[in-house]
Amino acid sequence: MWFLQELFLRRRSGNLPFKMRNITQSNQQECRESIKEEFENITRKLPALKVRLKLKDFKTGMHDNYKDIFGNLQKVSHPIFTQDEIAGFSQNLRAYIVVLIFMILFESILYSLMAGLFISKQHINELEGIQYIFGFSFALIFVVALHFAFKNIYEFFEAKHLIEINSYDIKLLKPFYIKLFFAILILIIFIITNIYTGYIRAIILEPGATSSSSYLDKIREPLLVFSIAITFIVAIVMAYLEKEITNKSIKFKVFNNWNHTQKQRKEYNTQVKDMLKKCNEKKELLIEKYWGVTLDSQRVFEIEVDEDKKELYQKLENEISNNTISLNNLTDNEYQKYIHVADTKLELFRYSIDSDKAIISTIQDINKVVVDIEKFENKSSLSGDIDVSMVE
Repeated sequence: MWFLQELFLRRRSGNLPFKMRNITQSNQQECRESIKEEFENITRKLPALKVRLKLKDFKTGMHDNYKDIFGNLQKVSHPIFTQDEIAGFSQNLRAYIVVLIFMILFESILYSLMAGLFISKQHINELEGIQYIFGFSFALIFVVALHFAFKNIYEFFEAKHLIEINSYDIKLLKPFYIKLFFAILILIIFIITNIYTGYIRAIILEPGATSSSSYLDKIREPLLVFSIAITFIVAIVMAYLEKEITNKSIKFKVFNNWNHTQKQRKEYNTQVKDMLKKCNEKKELLIEKYWGVTLDSQRVFEIEVDEDKKELYQKLENEISNNTISLNNLTDNEYQKYIHVADTKLELFRYSIDSDKAIISTIQDINKVVVDIEKFENKSSLSGDIDVSMVE
């Protein structure tokens, strides 16, 4: 269809003495309008992204503090934890969950075997599986009670430590004494209960406990010790893991919130930077397109400039040769002087596009946001890039 376009162009402008400058200025205008239209489509979400970025900056500031066990704000510098500390916390958290599950299952089985001591045989026969519900309920109660006890013991010592280093009023420790009392009481009940039930477990678990077999007599005491020891070993492991998690859990919540905010901000940063890249790329493509149309017009009419502007074109060439003008650093006066031969040089053709206030304003608006983004990214790179998805 190229020949039809050429025919149309010849019929429309072939007889005009100012056809090249007319076509060039028309192409420049169309190019500017096309760029503005593309910019409008590309930057449609920019106002919303700017608001979101401001909100994320505000939220980041909120995560610079955390409340200690007394409710007082403590200043922190992010990232609070190193990658190794995050990995260690994650491992402890997973291990703690495994220990809880193991302890509940182990205790559930053992307490279900003891259900006959608390539930009549008639009820056991009538209600199928009630012994397992009984065992699970007792096990869950003990595990929750242990969690409460260990957590409050560690919180007491943490509160005591904060009072010492910050010179807080000693009266602040009073509520923690009450919790400590109940925690110790729970541990004492746990110890007594497990020693007592350990003996019962050994009898129930021992096949033919009433038998006079010398072998069964030999394993009775080891079985009793094992039954009691395994519960206490698991409880000790649970206590250690509870300490590691309790000491860092509050800061990790703050850290996770901060990290989540940082990730979201980076997503918005990427969108804005892509926006700037697309605008620049689209601008260059459209300039190239309309410049190509201008060159095609020269080929169709077999002239480079209009006849009445050949002297002006020669003057331009002389200035370029004498280095009295730089096409890469044109001023507005220089462009206006040679505007009628803008079809001869790409720099002249694109000057009116590059200097368009609306186009400049859009690019500057995005650039301003990108500058803030780069400051944020430089700050983040100095702090270190932390990924805590493993503990979220």
